[in-house]
Amino acid sequence: MCSRRHGGGRVRSSTPAEDRYIVLSAKRNRRTTAQQVANQFLAASGKQISRKTVARRLRGGGLYARRPVVCVPLTRQHRTARLQWCREHHN
Repeated sequence: MCSRRHGGGRVRSSTPAEDRYIVLSAKRNRRTTAQQVANQFLAASGKQISRKTVARRLRGGGLYARRPVVCVPLTRQHRTARLQWCREHHN
């Protein structure tokens, strides 16, 4: 019987505690870029990590580089016009 070895991949550049720090520092100021977070991490820990690594850690922490869509608020007139259109086209 042949047993397979586990953990054949590349060693991670950051520990789970450092990953939490990266996510926390990004959550403190939501407008910082991944490059700025990498620079803050270098200043805090003295360890160099890439922008891509930061982006991956943030993605793992549930933070994505998306902007919320700004919608035009509907007026009462818009709502009544939409409702009228729906009633005319319901079949």
